[in-house]
Amino acid sequence: MVDGWTGRRLRVDLSKGSVKVEEIEKSYREKWLGGRGFNSELLYREVGPDVDPISPENKLIFGVGPLTGTFAPSSGRTTVTARSPLGGGFGDANMGGHWGPELKFAGYDQLVIEGKATRPVYLWIDDEAVEIRDAGHLWGKTVPEADAIIKEELGSKEIHIALIGPAGENLVRYACILNDVYRAAARAGIGAVMGSKNLKAVAVRGTRSVTVSRPEEFYQVCADIREKLKRDLMVQMLYDQGTWLLTMPANYEQGWFCWHNFQKGFHPDADKLSGENHRDNFLSHREGCFACSISCGRFSKIKEGKYAGEITGGPEYETLTAIGPRIGLLDMDKVVHNSKLVNELGLDSCSCGGAIAWAMECWEKGLLTREDTNGLILDWGDQTLIDRLIRMIAFREGFGDILAEGSSRAAELMNRGKDFSISVKGHDMSQDDPRGLGFAFGIGFATGRRGGDHLQGLPCLELTGSFYPGLVEKILGTGEAEDRLSPIKKPEMEKYSEDLKAVGDSLTQCTFTHNWSFAVQPEDMVRLLSAATGMNISADDLLRIGGRIVHLERAYWNRLLVGRMEDCCPKRFTQEPMPDGPNKGTVFPEEELIPLYYDVRGWDRKTGFPLPEVLMEYGLEDVASDLEPCREEYNRKIRMEVQMAEELQNN
Repeated sequence: MVDGWTGRRLRVDLSKGSVKVEEIEKSYREKWLGGRGFNSELLYREVGPDVDPISPENKLIFGVGPLTGTFAPSSGRTTVTARSPLGGGFGDANMGGHWGPELKFAGYDQLVIEGKATRPVYLWIDDEAVEIRDAGHLWGKTVPEADAIIKEELGSKEIHIALIGPAGENLVRYACILNDVYRAAARAGIGAVMGSKNLKAVAVRGTRSVTVSRPEEFYQVCADIREKLKRDLMVQMLYDQGTWLLTMPANYEQGWFCWHNFQKGFHPDADKLSGENHRDNFLSHREGCFACSISCGRFSKIKEGKYAGEITGGPEYETLTAIGPRIGLLDMDKVVHNSKLVNELGLDSCSCGGAIAWAMECWEKGLLTREDTNGLILDWGDQTLIDRLIRMIAFREGFGDILAEGSSRAAELMNRGKDFSISVKGHDMSQDDPRGLGFAFGIGFATGRRGGDHLQGLPCLELTGSFYPGLVEKILGTGEAEDRLSPIKKPEMEKYSEDLKAVGDSLTQCTFTHNWSFAVQPEDMVRLLSAATGMNISADDLLRIGGRIVHLERAYWNRLLVGRMEDCCPKRFTQEPMPDGPNKGTVFPEEELIPLYYDVRGWDRKTGFPLPEVLMEYGLEDVASDLEPCREEYNRKIRMEVQMAEELQNN
């Protein structure tokens, strides 16, 4: 064990049934930090462009950071990385809970799972003892059922388990991984990667401690940051309402409510899904992740109606809107029930809601018929239908088998409704509309490292920056950038937010401490990291590591010949003016902002590839060399697209 990190990587090859431990060198740790940084580097190096996402050659990588398992506030996150079955390129997801710290206590910074078992199995990590166990009796079980059975088998309720539901077993392309039953690593279809390996679960128990370099200093830094978080307005709001606090401003003040697959940004009855309504009528209790000083997590209980008595973890704002207003529902009991259903079956709610919304809009526009849907009538807001569709998707039954591919692939398979798939690079969007949410967010959606979602960079400086007087001006040089729908400094804002997010995901610290609230600044992160590990580093150095990670993830896409032509938001955001609400008439100015963002990043305007000299400045000389033939091939691709467009125009 070294200070902060464990300095060890655990590899498990399910094809061979082998287990080995590797040392992680100091220079590597300091270059990539941990968590997301470790994972992204390993994926780039070991999972190339020729690897099918659901083949044994893909790797499922769990990573934690130098703050994980310590007293550092809200440091219990885990990044899970693989080549994505949904978008086909770079894929990762991030989860809270207690699983990550338990892996650290067992003595590992990273877990790499390779190959494929010949039968369903689960992995049991008990400090140094690592065992591949039979999981035939668990296959087909929901997440809570399997969690309970494993804990009974292993004789302890204190064990923490990351596992998949039926959706992952059936290779739904947006299946997720959950730990502590309700904490999801949701995006990019990593649950399908786990299912493709016949791996039901990873159970962990660790008994080791995490050492830090300067304990007294570290404790004082943690105490200082906890006090800052305690006083922070955004943190107080998150404790009070969780992410449900977004509903009211998103609809009534900012106009980016995702009604009917983003056809509108406003609904007069959105207050039915307000944070206040949930807190007063549906909140069972609050819960925090490991070392959390925020406790934004909700547990919900339905007290009346058809689903009376149901209790479930969450939902978060993205879930409640994905399986609520995006598909035509505003009844909180139904939304909470749907959240329980997707969690227990192991589905990413964002992509599930996106697929159903795509189908419903196609139905509304006459592009799908009962012949296409095996007799289903896809009316907006039909809860009986929605409940049925969620189950059909998880088990790939009937029309659910099409929707299990994700909205983008479904549109290709059905050869219709492409513009109603609100996705980027095949990855269904989260429930966020840049025509109201903000233009920095729009840049992140278009260029997203795993496809379109808000967690590319989470540039909340344009949402909550005004809560911190002088902060936006300090970072970007002007307070005008606080205006959500102004283009001023939005490329710079997105770059800063992406680099900061990459640092947080690598340390690993909850994004609510530094990218939503701004109680924790880069200078605070440096103090934590330095006291924990002994690293001598500045805030600028730290953000530079974040930039290195972002460039490497971009290069992963570039090797797949994905660049400028694919950096596009859905046409709904760029070509259809917002029809109603406070932002009526707004479109996202993609053609203006993406080239400016490339300039800020040091990416070529024509291809969207990082410039070779920029990669070398970030210490990525080998990546620069890797990309040269890809750059040439992508330029040929551009020329072919231009030629085809000219021929179509002439004909």
